[in-house]
This record gives sequence, C-alpha cells and structure tokens, in this order.
Amino acid sequence: MDIIRILIYLSIFIGFFTAAYYLLSFLDRKKSFKPIKELPFCSIIIPAYNEEDSLAKTVESVLKLNYPKEKYEIIIVNDGSKDKTEEIAKNLENKYGNVRAFTKKNGGKGSALNFGIKKAKGEIVLSLDADSMVTENALIYMIPYFADPEVMSVAPALKVYKPRGILQRVQAIEYDLGIFLRKAFSNLNAIHVTPGPFSAYRKIFFEKHGGYDESNITEDMEIAMRIQSLNYKIANSPKSLVYTISPGKIRELTRQRRRWYFGMLFNFNKYRNIFGKKYGELGVIILPLALFSILTVMIITSYFIFRGISDAIENLSLYSLINYDFINNFEFKSYIFSLSFYRLLSETLVLFGLFFAVFSVLLLIYINKKVKSVDRPVSTFINYIFFMIFYSLLFSFWWLISIVYYFTSKKIEW
Repeated sequence: MDIIRILIYLSIFIGFFTAAYYLLSFLDRKKSFKPIKELPFCSIIIPAYNEEDSLAKTVESVLKLNYPKEKYEIIIVNDGSKDKTEEIAKNLENKYGNVRAFTKKNGGKGSALNFGIKKAKGEIVLSLDADSMVTENALIYMIPYFADPEVMSVAPALKVYKPRGILQRVQAIEYDLGIFLRKAFSNLNAIHVTPGPFSAYRKIFFEKHGGYDESNITEDMEIAMRIQSLNYKIANSPKSLVYTISPGKIRELTRQRRRWYFGMLFNFNKYRNIFGKKYGELGVIILPLALFSILTVMIITSYFIFRGISDAIENLSLYSLINYDFINNFEFKSYIFSLSFYRLLSETLVLFGLFFAVFSVLLLIYINKKVKSVDRPVSTFINYIFFMIFYSLLFSFWWLISIVYYFTSKKIEW
C-alpha cells in the first residue's frame, strides 16, 4: 500500500532526525555545578508490598552508599503486605541504626510514599522500589544537581539486573536506550517520568504542591509532569546507576506495561496543557513525537503481520488447488535462499534498518561505557538481536491492550 510505504519513509526520516537531535542533546556539555559545601540530609523511602524476596537485598545496597551514614536515613513502608515483609523490615530496623520501619494499611504505592514523606527528616527525599539495587555512588552523584534552585528532581540511570531469557534481554536494551533518552531529555528540560527506582526530590516541593497522586497508577509520571507543568526543572544523573529486577514472564510483563501505558494516556490527557510551545521542546517535540512513534509502530507492525498472514493463506490455497504434497516434495534449494537474501538486501528499507541497527549497537556500547556498566559489548549485541526481533510485536500488543482498557474505562490495578 502506498499509504503504508509513505508512512514508513516518513518514520525513517523522522527517526533519523530525532536520533541526531537526541544525540546532540545527549552530548551537550552543561556547565558543571559548584561543589556543595555541606551535604544535605536525605530520606530514602522504600514502599514495600509482598517484597520478602528482595527487600533485604535492596536495603543492604543502600547501606553501602558512598555517603556519610549520619547524613541519610532509610524508611521502609510496609503497605499491608501478606508475606514476611513486615518481619524482615523490623529485623532490618533492629540491626541498623539508620533504618526505620513502618506498617500501614494497604493503600497502594503512592499512599506508601506519602506516608514515608510525612515521616521523612531529610531535605532531599528519594523513592526506591523494593526490587531495585543502587550502586555505591548513585546518591553522591545526584546531589550537585540540586545546586540549581530550579531543579526539583533528579532521575537516575536504570539498568536491568542480570537479564536472563528473551524478555529480560529485550527489556535490557529498552532500559539502556532509556539512559540515553533521559540524559538527552534532561539537557532539553523535557523529562516527563521520574522512575520509581531512586529518583530524588526536594521535600519542599511536596510541602508546597502536595504529595503523590494516590489514585494515579503511574505516580512517577504524574509527579514528573506536575513538576514540568509548574515550570520547574528535572535533571538526570547518568552516573547514578540503579539496577532493577525486571519481569521475566510474559504475563507479569504485560500487566506492568498495561499499567504503564494506560497511565501514560491518562497523564497525557490530564496534563494536555503541556503540549505546545509554552513548554519548549517538551511540548513541541518530545511529547508529540512520543505519540507519533506509538501510532506508527502499531500501524506498520499490524500491517506487516496481516500482510504476512494473508499472503501465506493465499499461497497455501493456490497450492491446495493442485493438491501439492509439501511433506514429500519439500527440498531446500540454496539458490532460492541466495536469491531471496540478495533481494532482501536490495530493499532500501532493509538497508536503512541495518544502518540504524549498527548505529544503535554502537550507541548502546558507548552508553554502557559512559555509565561504567559491567555489561560486555557481546552481551549488548546479543540482547539487541532479541530486541530487534521481538520488541515491535510486544510493544504493539501492549499498546493495543492498554488502549482498549483506556477507552472502555476498565480498571487497572497494581
């Protein structure tokens, strides 16, 4: 179809433009901040619901931070867990002097974070998911960004913890690309999600503008878009590396993405006033491009799926007319394979795709080197192969489900 082909070439053109634009933004060197004379006291809030398997490991990673022990506290908020989370939290409190543990009735992550904020003594408040681990310099690298009084939040760099299997490897590439994008967005003052794993905030922001929206299923996006809507800044510290345990099963991952994408639609609608030139690159480029990318990926992927199925059905029906015996007449012809391969390489779209793939792999290797990740280039390459094969299908599937839930007003829960 001509329309699909036009859409594909338009996507390629916009893709190369945005890639170059984001790369230049990523490489843009801002003036370094002056050293902070006195480190602020920080409160690290860990909301936990049925996190008996990972809570202790998360807390122990925080206790290894390269930050004065007398300058931070850990607040564990057990949000009505039904497993041994409360017992583990109390044991950690008894064992370590700067750990405080609280238990409340189940109310969701936003409710647990707000509870923790009220108990927090720190000037800087950080949220940390109970299934994530911080690296030792994650906090110390964040603090200088708060030298700018307009910065209300600093986001970290997220990576998947020890990815195994196809789904986690696909997510590993997605998260690595997120490191690149978040830094580029930071230089454009266009970050619109402050991730749950170890984002930092000025406590004064919550005191002036309210806490997390407890009815919002993507509270990290809502708080970020609220900060942007009030014309404050959100910075990114790419050296503040945080590892998170990503879903390894399709059902868990689909539930997570359904919640993320549903929340994205909800918050885009809630803060639709951000779209437009008043909010600079965020309103004119970043958010419109996000919507355009979602639509084009869904349309193009769906087209090729349906086209492949219809072509296969048509070919099978033609063979059935002559009663062709596939089993007894199947024979691999190397010249047919060679012709198909050369024909594929002659396609302009394939050449564009190969160029973009090589560019992406080199970019990912560079990013991992910049953030001092232990990932090897070979692992990045293998993960990217899985990403190229499966991501567009998964992405389209997740968005289709999320759109159905959004427009049918179906309830999404944690």
